[in-house]
Amino acid sequence: MRCDELRLTGSGGSNRVMEAEMKRLVMRSPFNIPLPKPKREGEATLQYPFDARIGWVAACHHRTSSRISWDLFASTAVRLEPRFEELLPALQSDDRLPAAGSLRFSVDLGSAQDFEASPLQLRGVVKNAIVEALATRGVTAEVDADRPDVVFVARRAGMPDSRRTVVGIDIGLGARHRRGARVAAGPAPLRETMAAQLIMLSRWDARSEILVDPMAGGATISIEAAGLAVGAAIRRPADLPFRHLAAFDGLPVEAPDLFPGTIPRILALDIDAERIPTMVGNLRAAGLTGPSHENSIVIGQRDVRALTPDDVAAMMPAARDMKSGVFCFNPPYGVRMGAESGEEKLLDLYADIGRALARFRGWRAACFVANARFVYAFGRSPAMTKPATNAELPGAFFLYEL
Repeated sequence: MRCDELRLTGSGGSNRVMEAEMKRLVMRSPFNIPLPKPKREGEATLQYPFDARIGWVAACHHRTSSRISWDLFASTAVRLEPRFEELLPALQSDDRLPAAGSLRFSVDLGSAQDFEASPLQLRGVVKNAIVEALATRGVTAEVDADRPDVVFVARRAGMPDSRRTVVGIDIGLGARHRRGARVAAGPAPLRETMAAQLIMLSRWDARSEILVDPMAGGATISIEAAGLAVGAAIRRPADLPFRHLAAFDGLPVEAPDLFPGTIPRILALDIDAERIPTMVGNLRAAGLTGPSHENSIVIGQRDVRALTPDDVAAMMPAARDMKSGVFCFNPPYGVRMGAESGEEKLLDLYADIGRALARFRGWRAACFVANARFVYAFGRSPAMTKPATNAELPGAFFLYEL
């Protein structure tokens, strides 16, 4: 019933890219440790044997996951009474929980549709077991949904033939797409976690390739690219629940860049002049403006359909020695954006983008699109197709060799 695993949860189909990012980060982390092969639960969950150092790296730096938690306890019970009867003694004897003082906590629920009781009842049972268990350990526990020290997570997990209820601790500070940097969004923004996945799937090498987002909107892709290039943290250790958990004692209290010295070349473009202030505001909030970034991230107003290699070279002279580059973009799908002109106009746009990018021989293009007719209209066969979902919209990542 006791378990001890680091759980990375992502969007549908994200397992491979989440694993690839973890390998990259742990290799350059402050810790000289091997990364074990994770177990996979479906296409959206990785489970590593728990190691606080690996958990620290994931919680501070991992960009492609949606949530990161430390699984403590699992049960096959699907009714409330046996759930409580199993959970209480397990938590009472669990030396991974605080053993003195006071603790503000809350309980979040993951997927729990196949539990026999309602989600609120399941949350209540977990909350009551935690309060009672901590009291027997000498800890005064207070439920505080607004300012919790620790967030416990209860969810149903596992494959269809081996479902179980898992209780753990959220060590990644909630939904990972809430970076805090996007102060303004365009009409149909791509989630930050999805943008990071897109960049990873594009195989962009920040040391030798320029990255161009020709439909940048709020500059989400550009911000994620800059963060991935230098291995920047998205969470500060001081903001995470580490100080309340003895397993993390002695680990670093700062999370510096894991790839210092890398200077990415990123070009963020949009046809709409009204998007430029939004880009600037978001880049400023992410700490990506000022003299130290003026040759690294360049913003411009351009229509992708007219874009040429000479335009890119003129706007980003610091990248002239780079022989090729990568386009990463999120075109309108015709759902939240692009529907106002009709489906045929949208397909014409896809075709025009395909013709424009064909001018960039030797480059790659990666995009996420939730429109089944994109590939046909774009006019090229993708080298990679990976189904995925963005904000409940089913679509796919595509990678093209230009």
